[in-house]
Amino acid sequence: MSSRLLYLRLFKEFRPYLWIGVVTLIAVGVAAATDVLLLRQLQNVVDALAPSQGLGAGHAPVSGFLATVQGWLSHVLPQNHDNAALWAIPAVIFALALVRMVSSFASEYGAAWLSTRVQANLREVMFSRIMRLPNSYFDQSSTGTTLSRVAFDAAQVAQAGLTVVNVAVRDSVQTIGYLITMFATDWQLSLFCLGLLPLVACLVIFAGRRMRHLSTSAQAAMGELTNVLDESISGQRVVKIFGGQRYEQNRFGGVVKLNRQLAVKHAATSALNSGLIMLLLGITLSSVVYVAMLRHQAGALSAGGFVGFLTALLAMQSPIKNLTKINEPMQRGLAAAESVFSLVDLESEADQGNHSVARAEGRLTVRDVSFHYRGTDGTPLDPDARPALDHVSLDVAAGETVALVGASGSGKTTLAGLLPRFYDVSDGGIELDGVDLRDYTLTSLRQQIALVSQDVVLFNDTLAANIAYGDPEPSMERIEAAARAAHAHEFIMHQPQGYQSPVGENGLRLSGGQRQRLAIARALYKNAPILILDEATSALDNESERLVQQALEVLMQGRTTVVIAHRLSTIENADRIVVMDRGRIAEAGSHDALLAQNGIYARLYQTQKSVQAV
Repeated sequence: MSSRLLYLRLFKEFRPYLWIGVVTLIAVGVAAATDVLLLRQLQNVVDALAPSQGLGAGHAPVSGFLATVQGWLSHVLPQNHDNAALWAIPAVIFALALVRMVSSFASEYGAAWLSTRVQANLREVMFSRIMRLPNSYFDQSSTGTTLSRVAFDAAQVAQAGLTVVNVAVRDSVQTIGYLITMFATDWQLSLFCLGLLPLVACLVIFAGRRMRHLSTSAQAAMGELTNVLDESISGQRVVKIFGGQRYEQNRFGGVVKLNRQLAVKHAATSALNSGLIMLLLGITLSSVVYVAMLRHQAGALSAGGFVGFLTALLAMQSPIKNLTKINEPMQRGLAAAESVFSLVDLESEADQGNHSVARAEGRLTVRDVSFHYRGTDGTPLDPDARPALDHVSLDVAAGETVALVGASGSGKTTLAGLLPRFYDVSDGGIELDGVDLRDYTLTSLRQQIALVSQDVVLFNDTLAANIAYGDPEPSMERIEAAARAAHAHEFIMHQPQGYQSPVGENGLRLSGGQRQRLAIARALYKNAPILILDEATSALDNESERLVQQALEVLMQGRTTVVIAHRLSTIENADRIVVMDRGRIAEAGSHDALLAQNGIYARLYQTQKSVQAV
């Protein structure tokens, strides 16, 4: 995306607050103008103190506004007309300082309010988009990179918005004011100072392109650093038990080194750019001083004019330097804006259905379904690989319990993931109560489904809030009833604050069995007609598994249940067991019928029994 298009999109973010931005920029301009006018008083002071224009000589130090102020003061102090200049210059300085204080506060407060408001809006838009992105995005993007986009890139965008504009207005006003002062003092000498401006412009353009490229690389490197941090910290137990500290240290050291190198290159480019410009200004300044002294000796410049011209020339270096360096935060901001908008522009989950239902019966029909994992652009990740599901057909009656078994990679989890439309089928179709899943709205479809998986996700909130997650008006009676049915009430009441006890980050204060029963309570509270159990008991000890299994039996009553299990002993009582192999249904039937066939299921069952016996 070009810089022009990025700025147009950024302007749309600021447009709702346009009047605040205009007031802020006016305040910035006024504050900059007062700086120039305050410096202008130096010339007035020098001229007023000159021997031919002393304060007691009865001459007005200057004409214009200062002379008007001096006339007002002569009426206020009629007994001392000759000392009007003594009061005029301090009065003007005091008034300008007062204006400077008010305008400076208004400009800084307005800029902070606007930039933080736009940052907050962008982060909310990004988070809203993330919550609606398809699973294919999360399959291919690291959590650290996404976190970096929301936390780091959104903050950088403000640099390309109001912050850069504020600097441009402030320093442009100051530069123009100093130029006017210089031309008003001696236009010939001023023209002499402007000869090197085209060369300065070329330097700015070259440095800008270089810094834009470095900023884009730096943001990618920062995303990688965040990703390494996220993986190392969240997996710190695995790192410790497998002795991966040195490996993680080397990995982190690599991304830190890359970030440091890019930062040094960025700083070197900026420093070289500013240094060359300052060299040009230094050459100009030394030449101007020499010529100005000659013109003062020739009587073309007064003492005050000479001092005022040189002071304006020296003071102009700072805003010019700022203007030359404005490209640096602007390019960083543009690179960040490109990253932010590339996330915002990603396609959300397909949700074109308009069918909704308060509560489904739970009848599922899988018709000749094939599925390939695809990227965010819709193309298969590996066109040559076999499909994850290959022409699968399956009918599940309302209230029936169907168990999916098979080796890893056989397609069990993929098939279960198609039911809530975490992915859409590549071919064929899945129906709920005779209606294609794609014809349902996503909200309505997912209201019909509850999920309990091996990897329980708990939020850093209270136990009650985790059970009633997603309910805007939770009922404490329903929460407790769900907890009792899930055999969770007992351990909850042993917590310091009962149901209001915090669970910690992802439930780290709870055991595996407690977390699993809390997830079952959450599914019971939702009371959905369809239930997906994904390895819900595979990582539990025998006592925890017994309690969880009892809770699951309560949960499964009257619901269409799809069970994914490696422990075949837990699904012996399922209405039907479907054996999957290489993306296809190889066998289907009851536990006893499959054992009698002496096929894949019988071999898996006998193998597990042999391992358990040992």
